[in-house]
Amino acid sequence: MSNKETQNAGDKPEKIVTKYDRKVQRRKEEKEKARRDERIGKIIGIALIVVLVCIVASFPIRNYLTINGTYIKVSGDAVSKVEFDYHYQVASSDYISQYGPYLSYFGLDLSRDITTQMYSENLTWGDYFEELAVDNLAREKALLKAAKEEGFTYDVTDEYNEYREKLKEAASEAGTTVKNYVKELYGVYATESRVKSYVQNGMYLNAYLEQLSEQMKPGQEEIQEYYDNDKASYDSVDYRMLTVNAELPTEPTELADPVEETTEDESEGAEGEEKAYEPSEAEIEAAMKLAKEEADQKEKTIRTAGELNTNKKSASVTSAVREWLFDEQRTAGDTTVIEDANYHRYYVVSFEDRYLDQTPSVDLRMVITTEDNGEAILEEWKGGEATEESFAAICDQYNDSEMLSVEGGLFEALTSSSVPDELWAWMSESTRTAGDTTVISPENEETTYVAYYVGANDAEWILNIRNTLLSQKMSEYMDNTVGEINVEDPKKNLRYLQVRAEEEAAAAASEALNDSAEASDESGESQENSESQTESSAAE
Repeated sequence: MSNKETQNAGDKPEKIVTKYDRKVQRRKEEKEKARRDERIGKIIGIALIVVLVCIVASFPIRNYLTINGTYIKVSGDAVSKVEFDYHYQVASSDYISQYGPYLSYFGLDLSRDITTQMYSENLTWGDYFEELAVDNLAREKALLKAAKEEGFTYDVTDEYNEYREKLKEAASEAGTTVKNYVKELYGVYATESRVKSYVQNGMYLNAYLEQLSEQMKPGQEEIQEYYDNDKASYDSVDYRMLTVNAELPTEPTELADPVEETTEDESEGAEGEEKAYEPSEAEIEAAMKLAKEEADQKEKTIRTAGELNTNKKSASVTSAVREWLFDEQRTAGDTTVIEDANYHRYYVVSFEDRYLDQTPSVDLRMVITTEDNGEAILEEWKGGEATEESFAAICDQYNDSEMLSVEGGLFEALTSSSVPDELWAWMSESTRTAGDTTVISPENEETTYVAYYVGANDAEWILNIRNTLLSQKMSEYMDNTVGEINVEDPKKNLRYLQVRAEEEAAAAASEALNDSAEASDESGESQENSESQTESSAAE
């Protein structure tokens, strides 16, 4: 065996690659590429399907996050978009309901987008209602925590069921579904189930606040002490008064100021009318002197000739004579003449009496109607059980619940200032007893009152002081319970926060500038004083 044969033993003979072999190999590679491209295509197709599925799936996910995710945080508590919208709608609706007749004076047009109308120089009405909503959220969450810590319980089941029935009735009257009506009331993401807890929280807290009010209601001793420290605000006075107006000249007299040349525009008022003559100081002084002489003469007969004013509280008395009338040293028969320089006149006054009005307020049940059916309503009641309970039912039947949301038509602690004169005259009669009824249609009114007398209540001064003290106590409780309101808004959802921050920064900058100016002035004064002392020493 040759060396060459030994060397090649065990090795595969080298294959000669022909043209045909290269063709077969190329076809094989093409098929492999086709299979690879098909696999890649399938993978890409699957990926596209996954992307589409994710996009479609993201709609409910995003909706879920909007509904349940954190929109803002108030005092550390997460608030969803649904919850915020609910409180925004409640806050704005309450405000509009309370100030409805005055909204045009405030510059708010409800027929236009409120987010484009300015509430203040920097805030829109939308911003303002957002701020109200946040304040309400902070109070509600703090009160809920306090109520639960105190162990307060209240079953809202019946009240919530009644709310649902009213919701259905309102939706039906509006010609829409409950679903759509809830969205109109509380926001686009609201549903009856989503806002249920917020509605129930409101009912729970109303009951809690009623309990707090009852617990904090001031006693008679506290009321008396408050009155003793501020009698003038609650006492009444009887007095007689006449007014003597100074007769100011309407054209120049010998006491007029020298005439200065004026342009035609200056001598004419609006639409070319001649401007009213403005008397000189000398002319005014002369007219007031004559008025004073007349007032002094009238003082002699004021006790018989003056116009009698009875049971007038401090707030309703002309400011010019208020201090004199409510002076503790005033006695019956005192007279005086008081100047009112602002309006160029004198008041001639005679003091008659000062006292604390003990007239009781009154509780009534009433049907208030604008139809001519008052007598028929009363006869219907008389034809039934004719009890206070049945009258309450009549009130609920005939009173417009949207205009008058008073259960059983019960109005408590009515005073002379809160009802028409004709109705007050009837209800304040000394012979009035529980169960008395009447129908009264006051003059110059289209309203008729069907009234049931329940009984007397506390005097107006007691009610006023009690409400003042209770309001102070509740405000103090709320301040202590709620504390400082902290709002976290990382997504910049609330524009008013940025506006308020800018206002505070501007105020701080202005204050710093003023402080700097004051410091500079003080430094200048100090330097002047120092120089003055130096000059004085040098002179000595």
